[in-house]
Amino acid sequence: MIQRYNHRFSQLLLLALLLSTAGGCYTVTRVEREKYTVTQRDTTVRESAQNVPGERENGTVYPSSRQVEITRTYVQRDSTVERFYPAFLRYGGIEAASFIGTGGSTQGAGLGLFGLYDLLTVKRPTDTKTFTAQMYRFMPYEWRLRWFDDAPNWTFGVSAVEIFTNSRDSSAEAAPGERLVGIASPYFRKRFFLRDQPPYVMVVPFVGFGLLPSQYINLGATFDVGSFGGFNLRAYAGYISGTSAMLKEDSDPRNADYSVTFPYFGVGVSALDFVNKTDELFIEWKDHKHNAIEVNAVNFDMVYSTNTDAGSWFNPGTGSASNVYPTGFVMKIASANYPLPFADGNVFVGTSLFNAMVISKDEIALGWLPLRAGYRMNLMKNDLTLEPYAEAMYYPKTTIHLAARLSVKLPEWTMPLLNFPIPMRINAIAGFVDGSANSDVVTGFEDLIAPQDFSTTYVGFGIGIGDGLFTMDQVRKWW
Repeated sequence: MIQRYNHRFSQLLLLALLLSTAGGCYTVTRVEREKYTVTQRDTTVRESAQNVPGERENGTVYPSSRQVEITRTYVQRDSTVERFYPAFLRYGGIEAASFIGTGGSTQGAGLGLFGLYDLLTVKRPTDTKTFTAQMYRFMPYEWRLRWFDDAPNWTFGVSAVEIFTNSRDSSAEAAPGERLVGIASPYFRKRFFLRDQPPYVMVVPFVGFGLLPSQYINLGATFDVGSFGGFNLRAYAGYISGTSAMLKEDSDPRNADYSVTFPYFGVGVSALDFVNKTDELFIEWKDHKHNAIEVNAVNFDMVYSTNTDAGSWFNPGTGSASNVYPTGFVMKIASANYPLPFADGNVFVGTSLFNAMVISKDEIALGWLPLRAGYRMNLMKNDLTLEPYAEAMYYPKTTIHLAARLSVKLPEWTMPLLNFPIPMRINAIAGFVDGSANSDVVTGFEDLIAPQDFSTTYVGFGIGIGDGLFTMDQVRKWW
């Protein structure tokens, strides 16, 4: 028993070390320093003429009264100029995909389109599933690989974590033989650009290897469209084979088969996932153009519902009579807004990877990839902005959201290790929500979520982390 726990502890310690090592290698900026000596030479010539006082006789030669003073200065100083360039060909946040018909049956833990749409719904083993396998990848990073006499578009990369699951039976819970997990798994890729202007269109064949805790090989290719404000769409085709023996539990009766082998075909999406071409590595950051007028990692607002009968989400057992600020929160994960070709680009459309609108205990709506449109008013350039906008969340339930956000720019925060500045903003927000309570979300929330539709208004305050707003001078026109 002690030996087994020591073995588990050693595995966890090794994985933690690998994660910390992978995180330390994720360099966002390459710095070039030019050191040279500045020499300043200066010569000053001063001439003056002094006339001799008194009378002068014609024809008499007098000595010249002109004086010339020459002053020379010589100054040397050392100088250093720093230039900042991108250090990556790909720097990603979250990537998810779903695969069609890869399992032994069409039942099981199918998680819908992109591996996301049914991620929060109750898993029903008897339901027929279209997507029976999924892939999730977190923090992918790719460097330039200088193979074949510095041939362009070769990359070497890793991900902090990647997970492949494949439902082979009707069980809602994945067995050890239905998943592969890789920590800092190495990948080699070659990009073939079909369109070399954003949004890029490219075919990317690859080969990857899983080392720990699963051991596998992954061969295939993707058809990529992106990166556009950090969003990418991908089609996948490949073959993966490996083992998850290190993930098996002695108490699990399904340990007899923990190998995983299957071909896969499907579609995926990634957010906060930025791609550079090779020649863009030699363009300074200050000269790079953005593809969106706003890119936001996380926006979190604490809100108060004006519906006094709703009750607080933070204190569900106290009843509606104790409603005080806040009654809930509004959270957006991985958002991007894109300018339209009129009104000086201030009219925008956009989306988020995920929206959670928990206005109160009885007023909750969740949605993947909502649709958004609005107008940005720059009151003090980008330091103070007002944005009225409308959102439509269509899955898992239909929700309409009308709001206005007033935001103020904060000083940038520099992330440790990465030495990367994170833009931040504080928000004041007010809005109206008409939607569903999402009664079919994951079991365990029944005490917090009432199965009813709702309409309410709200006000609140919050913060945007990694919230970068750009002017049209900084944005590359895509139309």
